[in-house]
Amino acid sequence: MKAEQISYIEDDYDGEFRYLGKSIPSLQSLDREGSVIYIGTFSKVFTPVLRMNYMVLPPKQLEQVRAMPHLLAAPSRIEQWAMQHFIEQGHWYRHIRRKRNTYRKKHQHILSLLNNTFGNRVEITGHLAGLHLQITVKTRQLAHVLVQRAAENGVRVYDFHETWLTESRAEYPQIYIGFGGVSEKDMAIGIRQLKEAWSDILE
Repeated sequence: MKAEQISYIEDDYDGEFRYLGKSIPSLQSLDREGSVIYIGTFSKVFTPVLRMNYMVLPPKQLEQVRAMPHLLAAPSRIEQWAMQHFIEQGHWYRHIRRKRNTYRKKHQHILSLLNNTFGNRVEITGHLAGLHLQITVKTRQLAHVLVQRAAENGVRVYDFHETWLTESRAEYPQIYIGFGGVSEKDMAIGIRQLKEAWSDILE
């Protein structure tokens, strides 16, 4: 009996924006068994107004998807043709290069602000790619307390551990900070407000 093939989904949501080290190839590009489905979106890199996603499917899965078009909600043909033309003319890759330079500058700026403001009271991790940072905050308070205090002081940060199936065993809470849509001026204000919100609970 032939074993049933298992498919894997790769969501390379921040592959375009890597700031340190060499680019990491996608799993789909290394796949030789036709088992990885690569998915992505133009919303994050281009504009959320477009609401257009894509999949790179192995040949067998492509045949299956074509057989059930009623399950897929496709954007308008005009938007698809416009994006196709945009990519074929090379505009997409030029756009990615410009945005990568923009976000690299923002990335460096927020790293500098965090280091200068908090010093060794926070540890910055998860910062090699993407539009957010993960910081480990040296405090005995729980992550949701940090999130609440930040919100009360006008800053939105996130505790992604709320979505985990198991509890984190990390010694200190981990918080996520986004910087993609934030100006350098607002970054400075936000980091200062974070310091004010957490100053009495940091170790």
